Amino acid sequence: MRNFHCDCYKWDKKYCLAFAIVLICSIICGIVLYKPVISNIYFINFTSEYVYNVFNYKNSALLFSHLLSDLIYLYIAYFLCRFTKFKYLTLIFVFLRGIFFGVYTAVLFGITSFGGAIAGIFVFIPSSLISIALIYAVVEFCKIINKKYSPFMPLVLALVDCVVYAILINVVFRVAIAIV
Repeated sequence: MRNFHCDCYKWDKKYCLAFAIVLICSIICGIVLYKPVISNIYFINFTSEYVYNVFNYKNSALLFSHLLSDLIYLYIAYFLCRFTKFKYLTLIFVFLRGIFFGVYTAVLFGITSFGGAIAGIFVFIPSSLISIALIYAVVEFCKIINKKYSPFMPLVLALVDCVVYAILINVVFRVAIAIV
């Protein structure tokens, strides 16, 4: 267990507070940007395809794009924290992730009506919040894990998030649709 030895580790409370503030502000900004965004056909097509793929259980497109975006965000956070002293630069990417989360959630609920709301509640919102939490986990724990294993931490977390995403689509969403 010495590879994952976490004794004498103290949480960075300032970073935790900054992370929460940035995330809340970015989600609010994303929701406020809902009106200008609905004129962009890209967001409308993306949410329509997302709802279609979720309802028809077309997992390959959803899982691949989710895994790829998680890998990009997690490795950016990892490299910024592991090789620089500027841990707070990761908040820029948290802000971007939060804005996209707010915009897509608003579009899912506003444009795609009931189907989008169901897909958003049971699949999109939980998976996005887990992805954002994994960014925080990478930032906090990348320096305390053994240097030999730490480059694989974002990859493992992205794969775990992909499995959780698949469970949300194939199990939780199917149960919710069966009930509704």
